[in-house]
Amino acid sequence: MNTKYLCLVLFLVTIASFSQIKDSLKTDIQQFKINDNTTFEYAKPKTWDMFRYIPRDIAGLGKFAIQKENLGYDGLAVGSTLAIIPFDQQITNGADKLGADLGGWNKDSKYGKVGGLLTIIPKNIPSAVYYIGNGGTTFLLSGMFWGIGRIGKVDYRALNTSNELVEAIFSVGVVDQTIKRVTGRESPIKATESGGAWNPFPSFNAFQKHTPNYDAMPSGHMATYIATVTIIATNYPEIKWIKPVGYSVGTLLAFNMVSGKVHWTSDYPIAIFMGYVMGKTIANRRIIKKETALDLGMKKTTFKTNYTFNRYNNMNLIGATVTF
Repeated sequence: MNTKYLCLVLFLVTIASFSQIKDSLKTDIQQFKINDNTTFEYAKPKTWDMFRYIPRDIAGLGKFAIQKENLGYDGLAVGSTLAIIPFDQQITNGADKLGADLGGWNKDSKYGKVGGLLTIIPKNIPSAVYYIGNGGTTFLLSGMFWGIGRIGKVDYRALNTSNELVEAIFSVGVVDQTIKRVTGRESPIKATESGGAWNPFPSFNAFQKHTPNYDAMPSGHMATYIATVTIIATNYPEIKWIKPVGYSVGTLLAFNMVSGKVHWTSDYPIAIFMGYVMGKTIANRRIIKKETALDLGMKKTTFKTNYTFNRYNNMNLIGATVTF
């Protein structure tokens, strides 16, 4: 190649490289306007973060629980659990009857097969509702946000949300499985006594071979679902329907699992507490929140007053001058 053209190519490559570096510096942070006074900033996400933050998520839950200002929330979760336990069997029996009246909500969830392989395609509405709390749904939502973040203009908020959802599955899963193996509570479908027997610290083999005998408390489905809704709602606070729709579906999920004898009602308070706190911790870690002062269109008025004293025709006069 001619030396002149080689130098031109090298020059263009160099310019392009510097341009890319400059562009990358500009796009390290993206801003998203939430309302007139709030802006969220997001850094470019790193894939490995969804795994390396798991220990911090677990530690963050413990730290939240022991902080003095949060003891009320701890008491609400634990107190609700203890208050409901004596009525668990009665509630389950009622939900079972109501589920039957509604046309099969009290039956096991069933999914279709394609080519002889079990799929995630539900055969009825109760099965679809039950799957919503499954980690598979959270993975699907993560994939959806990844697609939103990658298709067209790169969207750091969507990509961070995608990472956070995967992180939540693992972080919630670790805590949930730990508590299950400590409490060892029977699921309603395997209950040998009213409200289910408690067999703390079952052996690893016993838990693996007879999981429903030990894994009721707390509900992993509910914890994962609440964490999922919390993460999405925290990242997209301007979309007002996320919380009411999310919590309404969560209520259906809770009823589905009680009527289907998967969980006791008292399995939920701690799961909700855990999912919410971990979801908030995971989401807020990536958000840089910028607040601007509210401009009411008015400025503070300042003025200066000067007084004068005079005597005119044997009369004392007082004068005042106000300067704006």
